[in-house]
Amino acid sequence: MTTARPVFLRCPQSGVRRRRSVRLLVSLLVAASGIAGAAVAAPASALSAERPSSPGGNASQLPTGWARLIVRVTSGRFDVAAAASRAAGGRVVARQPALGMFVAAGPPGLADALAGVPGVTGVSLYGPVRLNSLGFDPATQPGSMTRVTSLTGATGLWAAGYTGAGVDVALIDTGVAPVAGLRDPAKVVVGPDLSFESQSSDTRYLDTYGHGTHMAGIIAGREVARASGASYAADTTNFYGMAPDSRLVSLKLADHNGLVDISQIVAAVDWVAQFGKSNGLNVRVLNLSFGVDSPQSPQVDPLSWAAEVAWKRGIVVVASVGNQGDSYAGLNSPAYNPWVLAVGAADTKGTTTVSDDVIPSFSAVQGGNFNNRGPDLVAPGKGIVSLNVPGSTISNSFPAARVASSFLRGSGTSQAAAVVSGAVALLLQQRPTLTPNQVKALLMNSATPLTGVSSGSQGAGELNLAAAAARATPTSLQNPVSGNGTGSLESARGGKWVQVDGWNLVGELDILNGQWQGAATGPKTGTASMWSADGSTWQGNTLTGAGFTADSTTWAGKTWTGTGWSSASWSTPVGASSGWASGMWSTGDWQ
Repeated sequence: MTTARPVFLRCPQSGVRRRRSVRLLVSLLVAASGIAGAAVAAPASALSAERPSSPGGNASQLPTGWARLIVRVTSGRFDVAAAASRAAGGRVVARQPALGMFVAAGPPGLADALAGVPGVTGVSLYGPVRLNSLGFDPATQPGSMTRVTSLTGATGLWAAGYTGAGVDVALIDTGVAPVAGLRDPAKVVVGPDLSFESQSSDTRYLDTYGHGTHMAGIIAGREVARASGASYAADTTNFYGMAPDSRLVSLKLADHNGLVDISQIVAAVDWVAQFGKSNGLNVRVLNLSFGVDSPQSPQVDPLSWAAEVAWKRGIVVVASVGNQGDSYAGLNSPAYNPWVLAVGAADTKGTTTVSDDVIPSFSAVQGGNFNNRGPDLVAPGKGIVSLNVPGSTISNSFPAARVASSFLRGSGTSQAAAVVSGAVALLLQQRPTLTPNQVKALLMNSATPLTGVSSGSQGAGELNLAAAAARATPTSLQNPVSGNGTGSLESARGGKWVQVDGWNLVGELDILNGQWQGAATGPKTGTASMWSADGSTWQGNTLTGAGFTADSTTWAGKTWTGTGWSSASWSTPVGASSGWASGMWSTGDWQ
């Protein structure tokens, strides 16, 4: 008896679409204080002033020895805390219940008196505070992009005028959310949304999982308006990705559970190879911060082959090697393809020098059955602080990973690959004629070897942009065996299947129940003709609408506080219930 198989997914109209900005609330810097813990300091303009009795609210009007304090109070305890302030000889200068705080002025001993009042959760000295969406000091925060860009040499290239301008970086991931740091209206354009959430206008293109936005921030985030590279290099207080003026081309593949099939990923890489330099795009870099444990050789594996084709069509493919280093040797697909740039992770110990850097145990190492492939180089990938999507799956699942209100700390070769993708964008602005093979040779020849670390773990060493920018263009280039992509789609899944209504998508079928025939699809991928000329069909089946229409969607009103973005609103329209949530998209650690 033949069992009827469901048709999986038909995505709505899509194309190259321009993303607009969204205004987001900024958070306040945490005021460092040793007095009864730390409180959040607010500028006077953010507080509703009370009419003060003498002495007044200004510091210059306070009696000698008096100080102004920020007092943080739990809900319902304002009156009690205010009364305690007056009883200790102090005054309430201003209050802001919405922020859970008030400003008090008083004599020595007031801080100690307030610290013991039930409901008071923190007291700190009031001082000038600059509004800043970071909510932490990036100059001293381990894993901040301020430290990463300094360590890798990116800030030196900014100072020289190279910020990634004019270079598009394709990001095949879980989408991008319009959070602070990516709000420039020219920062992100969207390619086709091939995810299971593409059928809902509330989730189409948007990152409900949280991984893609985190990578986008590392690659090209920029918290301030576009300015000169010299000003970026001198600024240690705002958030910048590696290539702050490069543009991101986002292709969303996974939903809020990380659910995606290998055929969707191959289709996305095919799209970048075919359309990445048309319709106003200039995709020179492709970031693949994921991996699959494929049992077939990189020469025949369909995903590996698609990445190789993009490389040979002039796009630098940066792939994470995988986070299985403490379990077994070998690289994931497509990083195990010898053509692409395979990136492992380095633990920088939170410093801005490489002398203390090591390779974390999760970073994949040399081994496996296919040419004993190892990382080409490593880059910072431990405890990296980048953009957070409030209410996303990762943000909700790992609250300890949140840094202030807008950021998330994560570790993995995903982050390391994103660092290198941004670095490549800088080099391509410096030398636009570089080929992918020249970029790879340049980065490997200039990498800094880590002392006491095997080449099987670090490849040529750690990313060193200053050295790369100063080196001559390489003439000795790689020439590995070429692939053909005639392998099995089922094998390429690596034992991870999409499941719909209790039925696994297995065998040589794509998400549209199209038959995968390697002997036919391999050559079509090789000639970048898997998609129709108008970008509406892939392998003969409709995935998107025709054409490259402008995106008319506005992001106004989407504050990304989590409200209205409950898991119920993210249910997959086709009922998919399990997939790669714990494997492909998750990085080594979120904490």
